[in-house]
Amino acid sequence: MIKQMKYFQAVVKYQNFTKAAEECYISQSAISQQIQALENELGIKLMDRDRRKIKLTELIS
Repeated sequence: MIKQMKYFQAVVKYQNFTKAAEECYISQSAISQQIQALENELGIKLMDRDRRKIKLTELIS
């Protein structure tokens, strides 16, 4: 899960899966799969994905 969190941080930093993947030295599809696995593990959706935009979801307490 630690690597997945680092990948998530990179995606948030760049707002782009491709740039985040380059920083983490993995493929774009691999980083996307890891973020999805993290979401599944946590049981929450962390971000909304669009073809061009990434938006963090709002957490309601």
